[in-house]
Amino acid sequence: MLEEALALAEELKLALAGEVERSRRERERLVALDPDRIFTGAAERAAFNAEVARLEAALAGALARTAAELGVTDVTLARLAARAPAAAEALSRLLEDVRASAAVLAELDRLNLAVAGRALACVQGYLAALDPSPAAYDRHGQRARGRTSSAHSRKA
Repeated sequence: MLEEALALAEELKLALAGEVERSRRERERLVALDPDRIFTGAAERAAFNAEVARLEAALAGALARTAAELGVTDVTLARLAARAPAAAEALSRLLEDVRASAAVLAELDRLNLAVAGRALACVQGYLAALDPSPAAYDRHGQRARGRTSSAHSRKA
């Protein structure tokens, strides 16, 4: 009755565990400012997000079919435990693992976002030092034209 849902929940758990490990390595890419690896990581995250969405939809479908088999409108762990205690317990453990991995992933994402923000500030500061914007305005209220990177390159 719940075999499909259990298999999908296990796939979801494994996918999240893999993404947690990949996200732990992401910080190294950000600190190194390695654009190729950063963009590869972003593509991998997009693929992960698509796979998780697919698994969540499939799990919802499997649970809806289980509800139909049981003759109820919705499936709860309590209802499942009354009909199939071992399968309900296994599903409950898997969903706990999924929630725990999702929480770890959210925390890693928060940390990686902070590292990416610092890296961005560093790069922006470096670029501003290379080609500073003038602080003056012309008579029309526009920023006065200062030296640009092309003006710097003419000196060379």
